[in-house]
Amino acid sequence: MNSKTELLLKIMRFLAWIAFIGLLIKAGALIMAFGVSIDNSEAAKDLYRGMDLSRYETYSFVQYSMIVMYHILVYIMLAYIALFATKLLSTINIEKPVTKTVADLLNKISIAILGVLILAILHNVHVAILEKYEAIIPEYIASEFIFLAGIVYVLAELFKRNLKNEIQ
Repeated sequence: MNSKTELLLKIMRFLAWIAFIGLLIKAGALIMAFGVSIDNSEAAKDLYRGMDLSRYETYSFVQYSMIVMYHILVYIMLAYIALFATKLLSTINIEKPVTKTVADLLNKISIAILGVLILAILHNVHVAILEKYEAIIPEYIASEFIFLAGIVYVLAELFKRNLKNEIQ
């Protein structure tokens, strides 16, 4: 294998681990901030790095809790995807990248990304309903995950087809 390619894979694996750890820290910080905001409603104004969910907390603690849980779950699922990326970068062999393991990991990544998309859509519908009926200005979660999930899924299918062709 080319030494530049090996170096690039190592750097990418390192960055994937950093993303995994960072996303888990974000989820943990959000959980801790939510715990603080249960006793102190002022904490909802700057829940985590400028995230102001105080309008939801003022309206209903249950609605506020649900919206915070959406955010926590998104971070946890993104960390899960980063973990799969580390596994993928650890197992991939540039000389023979098309393997069943790589195809399976790509498939798992695409399913997890689709899960994040579904969660983001649920969140966005939820806050849109609150906006409509309670005049709360919404904060949406970006939902560009469908494009990413589609690309990863197509790659997984290409790998699977290539494997079938090699077997035959």
